[in-house]
Amino acid sequence: MANRQNSNVDVWLKLETEHSRKALENASRHFDDDDVLTVNTLEAIYGQESSFGKEQRKRGITAAAGHFHFESATAKEYNLTVSKENDQRFDIDYASSAAARYLKDLNTMFAKETILTKDSKTIPVLNSLERKNFVLGAYNGGQRRVADAQYLAQEKGKNPQLWNDVKEFLEAAGATKNKAEEIRGYIEKVLFYEAEFAQKSSADKNSKQKEGKKPRIRCTEGHWVTIDDHPVFICD
Repeated sequence: MANRQNSNVDVWLKLETEHSRKALENASRHFDDDDVLTVNTLEAIYGQESSFGKEQRKRGITAAAGHFHFESATAKEYNLTVSKENDQRFDIDYASSAAARYLKDLNTMFAKETILTKDSKTIPVLNSLERKNFVLGAYNGGQRRVADAQYLAQEKGKNPQLWNDVKEFLEAAGATKNKAEEIRGYIEKVLFYEAEFAQKSSADKNSKQKEGKKPRIRCTEGHWVTIDDHPVFICD
């Protein structure tokens, strides 16, 4: 009988270091009892976005890059420095903290009516487990697109609090066919990975119940050198 191939989660856990695990645990302290987000959620997104840091792309680019594939504009909204000389999207401590804060903000946006622009606002999703679908969809495709899909679903007599109803209106809300399929597939993959991480990961699932720690302060001026085939930022 052929040996069973390792799952993506098995492969990613082999790449996880004590440093990256602690970074994810610390980042998960931005979550609380009002959501169903955990360190395993962060692990699942980390794997899906960059395969635990193996696919980070180039520093300083406007497009998605780094550990959690933040676009430059979103990274700056969460106070990350983005430049060719110092791109904090490539620092697991800063990147995981920003990802957790973004997820928590998205959870808040879809937990209550939130005005996104003068023409767009969310419809509250009261069930926290159901709301996670909207949070992950917004993380991948943008909160306005998901919110607009909610209203289009409601106009057609569908339930705007159920992802299975709303997901069919992503194209009508402005997503291309490929992007809509990506968003729908993204949610399914992340939830699948999250469940597997919950079974296999040694990360502390109770991290979010612990008192948060202040992130280390790092310099923003310096230069990159390569040490042991890894880029290291040296403060000037």
